[in-house]
Amino acid sequence: MRKGSSFNLLYAIMLAVHLSAIFFHLDILSYVSKFLLPFVLAAHFITGTEGIPATFRVLMLSALFFSGFGDMFLLFSEQSSLFFTCGLITFMFSLVSYIGFFLKIRYTNYPLPLCQWPFILGMAAGMITFIFFMLPYLGGMMLPVLLFAVTAYIMLQSVKHAFRLRDQPSGWYALAGACVYVLSCAIIAIHYFYQPLEMGTFFIMLTYGIAQWGLVTGGLRYLQMRRGYAVQ
Repeated sequence: MRKGSSFNLLYAIMLAVHLSAIFFHLDILSYVSKFLLPFVLAAHFITGTEGIPATFRVLMLSALFFSGFGDMFLLFSEQSSLFFTCGLITFMFSLVSYIGFFLKIRYTNYPLPLCQWPFILGMAAGMITFIFFMLPYLGGMMLPVLLFAVTAYIMLQSVKHAFRLRDQPSGWYALAGACVYVLSCAIIAIHYFYQPLEMGTFFIMLTYGIAQWGLVTGGLRYLQMRRGYAVQ
């Protein structure tokens, strides 16, 4: 079995363990498995990017590092809104790192991918509509949630415009991951601010786990394809 396949299998098993722990209310197993998920992705990325310029590795590992801390804060979000706020801020740093990573890909990916205006405007319309729907329920969290939403939108656009998807199919993994990440954020907003969802935490982690895998896998496969051609 190839090294990459081994890491993918390990991540799938770890995510399945975490989701099972949520479903069966096994708190300690849930905490441990959630803590380990970003480390599996980080190890996968590190071992698969030998010879790649350090900037790419630093940005991706920063994204996973901040994601891991955000996960830890959200574990205790029901005890205090402060933990939720800290988690939101930490995830924003993670998104900024993803933005830097995929913009780095875009501006070393010649000829530069064209701007996709229908996607830009369509996603903006969808996110604005959702934000206006949620505004009455956000209370004192309005400003941080709005800032997070804008950052998530920029991340989505940076992924979409990093690749020439017809020629670089690895970009589809990253774009799918970015879209599922936005979906996960929407589920979080509904679950925490509008109405608690039955099995809400389960579906949040399912979508979030798939999103993280897609973002890392798309970036990794692209860099492996371009190994030796990526520039500082």
